[in-house]
Amino acid sequence: MPAQAPADTLQRALQLALKARFATSDNLGNIYLINDQNALEKYGPDGRLIARYTNNRLGQACGLDATNPLKVLAWYADFRTVIFLDRTLTMLGELNLIQGGFPEVRTVAAAADGNIWLYDEVAFQLKKISPDGALLFESQALSQIQPARIAVQTIRDNGAEVLACDTSLGVFCFDVYGQFLRLIPLKGMHSFILIQNYLLYHTAGRLHIQDLQGFYTHQMPLPPVARQAGAQIWLAPGRLLVQSSGGPLEVWTY
Repeated sequence: MPAQAPADTLQRALQLALKARFATSDNLGNIYLINDQNALEKYGPDGRLIARYTNNRLGQACGLDATNPLKVLAWYADFRTVIFLDRTLTMLGELNLIQGGFPEVRTVAAAADGNIWLYDEVAFQLKKISPDGALLFESQALSQIQPARIAVQTIRDNGAEVLACDTSLGVFCFDVYGQFLRLIPLKGMHSFILIQNYLLYHTAGRLHIQDLQGFYTHQMPLPPVARQAGAQIWLAPGRLLVQSSGGPLEVWTY
């Protein structure tokens, strides 16, 4: 049976009276965010604060990956450090990528098998590493495939394929061992998510849904708050999170 396409309606489910620099959600409906005091916070689907984590010795936290709600990844880009957190946002471990031999990394992502994906901008390779930094798999040098400099913004793993996007070039697709498969010329996106075989991203006030197998495409308008000047938008499975300028963090479901 083919996978069901994501629904094509957006409904506001929650408002949180706070300002987020980054926000995401897990598959249980919990909300994770980085607030303007550099604290990481977890809220339940009802908006209740569940847990908080702070770490100011690593500079600003710039991203969270809650693909596995039992092992959340927090990314501190200034120090190229990944922090692993449990469901109560208690620290499980820490990995410094510079010490591990990966000094130039723009972004990291959780692999479906519990490991970590990164794009090594020195070697021009997508790499999978273990939580202790051991190299598991790596792609061929993408400079042999694409002569233009590749700046990977987002990486996602759906268990069958691994996708990495470059705003100017499109989406690079790999198998689960890191071997390059193809380039999808979807340009202009800074981030995206994968829901089964569907790639979802937003540009120009619209949510785009791309079927990676059947070439199905669909668009829907983002809510008015997401089209306001200065609004920040983050996609998560089943949820669109919007931080308007001066307003609350809004959580929309689809």
